Amino acid sequence: MGVPELLGRSGGEEFLAALPGRDLDSALAIAERIREDLQALRIPLATVDDVLTASVGVACLVRGDDAQSLIARADHAMYRAKSGGGNC
Repeated sequence: MGVPELLGRSGGEEFLAALPGRDLDSALAIAERIREDLQALRIPLATVDDVLTASVGVACLVRGDDAQSLIARADHAMYRAKSGGGNC
């Protein structure tokens, strides 16, 4: 039996998902599905046309990583997504 997938809030509006045993392609597919499903809920924000979306960063564990370096890379990827227009 493998390690279960875990999801938790890391602070503010940020969440972390641990996906042990997943490669980059499958992690990206999961992230995209979550992003699409969240947008499809059409949760309204400030205006009728403004709905809740997500910007997602994905990083895979590499040799020499610890939790801090892995999270830092995922965080950096998420900020690139946000600066690129968000909702990606």
